[in-house]
Amino acid sequence: MNIFRDVVRRGLAFIVLFIHLVFGDVSYSIPEEMKRGSVVGNIAKDLGLDLGTLSVRKARIETEDNGVKYCSLNVKTGTLIVEERMDREGLCEKRASCVVKQEVVLENPLELHRINIHIQDINDNSPQFKEESIKLEIRESAMRGATFLLDEAHDADIGDNAVRGYSLQENDYFKLNVKSKGIGRKYGELVLDKELDREDKNTITFLLTAFDGGSPQKSGTVVIHVTVLDANDNAPVFSQVGNNSGSRQCFTNMTATSLFNVSVVFPCL
Repeated sequence: MNIFRDVVRRGLAFIVLFIHLVFGDVSYSIPEEMKRGSVVGNIAKDLGLDLGTLSVRKARIETEDNGVKYCSLNVKTGTLIVEERMDREGLCEKRASCVVKQEVVLENPLELHRINIHIQDINDNSPQFKEESIKLEIRESAMRGATFLLDEAHDADIGDNAVRGYSLQENDYFKLNVKSKGIGRKYGELVLDKELDREDKNTITFLLTAFDGGSPQKSGTVVIHVTVLDANDNAPVFSQVGNNSGSRQCFTNMTATSLFNVSVVFPCL
């Protein structure tokens, strides 16, 4: 029984000690990619610490789970300083919330404060397409109003800094429809506005541009190559070379032309 009481007493003492050590959290919100040496905030002021004792108590920044130490503490001024670049996309990818956790540790007596640094997205990425060009093959028999799905552009940024729309280089044959899917995702589709004629033009090239909503705005482009495929829309036409001799007519050469030339030669009788 005495052993059990001793264990309980030590456990309670540990809990009380732990509560005593953790005095409170402080949170900051900063843009990503801040330069090394930039000031995040004044830890001494925000936590009510005695500036004169920071050096004596060996105040310093530590990390949870031996992670990267992104910040350092200036014990003379009490300010929290950026030590390593914080790239939001590298740390949190597309997650809506991105928090870097650090700790302020003081000794004699031991004291611990948690720091939550909220990393805000900046428009540091441009929209990008998966490929450098989009290749489409469309039959010249395609009807006006036919639609053709285009590859979606992607942006590593989130929110307003992500892809917000598309624009199409002016051309004689196609217009652009911009549609949405999922949360904030947008894609485009070509709409045939003028019927194609392979005999008139067998290839068409123009640019598709994706742009974000950041300030300053960033954009990315891709080249669209359209190859017009043949449809059997032309009947053969014969041209002839004749030789009239009295009442007898002699055709020496007849040529049928469509996409291919076919020549037929008849002997004179």
